[in-house]
Amino acid sequence: MFSRLFLLVLLPTLLPTLSRAGDQWIALKSGPFEVFSSAGEKPAREKLMFLEQFREALRIITGKQEMRLVWPMHVIVSKEATADKTPFALGRDARMAPVSESGNFSRDNLKDLARILLQDNTNRLPPDVEDGLIELVSTLQIDGPRITLGAPVPPAERSRGWALMHLVTGNPDYAGRSRVMISNLEQSGDFEAACHNAFEKSAAQINQQTDAYLKAGNFATTLISGRALSLTRDFKPVQLGSEDARIALADLLLASGHADQASAAYKELHGPEASEGLALLALRDQKDDEARMALQDAIDSHSTSARAWFELGRMQSDPDQLKKASELNPRWAAPQFELADLDPAIDKENLEKRAVLLKKAVSLEPRNIDYWTALAKNDVAAKDFADAQKAWGGAEHAASSDDQRERIHQLRLSLQEDRFDAEAAERKRLADEREADLQRVKTQSEAAIHAAEDAARKRLNPNGAVPPKPETWYHAGETGPSVQGVFERLDCLGNQARLVIQVADGKIVQLLVADPSQINAGGDEKALACGPQKQPRQVVVHYTAKPDAKLNTAGVATAIEFH
Repeated sequence: MFSRLFLLVLLPTLLPTLSRAGDQWIALKSGPFEVFSSAGEKPAREKLMFLEQFREALRIITGKQEMRLVWPMHVIVSKEATADKTPFALGRDARMAPVSESGNFSRDNLKDLARILLQDNTNRLPPDVEDGLIELVSTLQIDGPRITLGAPVPPAERSRGWALMHLVTGNPDYAGRSRVMISNLEQSGDFEAACHNAFEKSAAQINQQTDAYLKAGNFATTLISGRALSLTRDFKPVQLGSEDARIALADLLLASGHADQASAAYKELHGPEASEGLALLALRDQKDDEARMALQDAIDSHSTSARAWFELGRMQSDPDQLKKASELNPRWAAPQFELADLDPAIDKENLEKRAVLLKKAVSLEPRNIDYWTALAKNDVAAKDFADAQKAWGGAEHAASSDDQRERIHQLRLSLQEDRFDAEAAERKRLADEREADLQRVKTQSEAAIHAAEDAARKRLNPNGAVPPKPETWYHAGETGPSVQGVFERLDCLGNQARLVIQVADGKIVQLLVADPSQINAGGDEKALACGPQKQPRQVVVHYTAKPDAKLNTAGVATAIEFH
């Protein structure tokens, strides 16, 4: 509270100073950092060196290839004293903080910087580990490329998390292994697995050692080799005009929450930066019409601010403007999420498009639980339950509290029931499709058989005459031999026919039908059809024993009983 009140008095007094300074202001840039100074080159170079080596130290501890930032950081160095607890707050298009010429970054500054670097470059870590790491680097001592790590924090601030991180970064037995622990914790949050993989010890062993380490109170420092940077060779100053300096100050006022002073400063400026600043102030006050006009002025003036394009695209639901914002700041997740939210997701194609955008958003900002939740719900709507489980897992890992994590965990478990129901429905659908395919093949086969039968009839009965339907007569006292078996086929031989019966021992018995019109089909009203029988049936055939070697028949049939 004191620092904000102090800035309220301090920052407006800098405006006339900037106005008088004109070309006495310089800017030096390295990576995501830019330092503006009215106090000469030396303090600006020193501040920039500190920022870069601080970033390098955190990179070494976490094992990241590079520590990037979503938004650049602008530091304003002036001869006037400034409050020492000012956070790096987001202004127009960068995070801003003031520092005095003779002062160093405070521990609060460095905690804030470390927190932002971790948020922009890591998945969520267990709170005690993350807080301990932030506390650890808040006491970094930097002398060019020489970085001293581990200067003790005040006794009242020596938390268990701080002691853990001090131990694993300073103990020679664990040298360089903190990065393995952090990488494991990023992936799963499983402290047991992280300790085993990093130190080949159990979590209980590391906790016990940490407690003993904290109790002993012997906290030695260790040296880290920073980047080989030269104050003079690597940091090139650029002279700023008074307009550029005024923009920097106005942005600092905006970031510090001094709306009236920021508004007055922007109104004295020209160009897209002035319109952008006024638009953001109007948005803060929920003056949407005023904000829309100012944003449109900025865009018409060829603004290169991702925030300007994003805010106008969001207000107008304009995908092209949101895509432009994403192009201007490709590390910013919000435009991807907003683009996904424009699609109504009423069909599979839109769900797939939304999934691509939401996956991009969570990859850019893996700590955002809202992004993970939206992705999980989108996957559920698309019935992609495997990906939905992964997204709910991401949301669970991104949770910032135990209560929030437990709620997500329960949602994840309830999804299993939906998944089982959907998988059962899918299995039934596939089975129905297979059954339909089998029925289709069967129908086609039967049609082919009918066609073959018709062709056979035409060959056997070229005159086209239909064999007369046999009369149903049967003499119970029929004498003579009989054969019992399966009626397989009727070979039509012009005015005659031949019965083919398979008997129980698998042999074939063939009997001549001398006059089909006189055959007795006892017990069945169906006419005998030429060719293979569609449904072979059990029959008893009575016959007279008159073998015919030419036709290969055993006799002449007199009556047929169907069973």
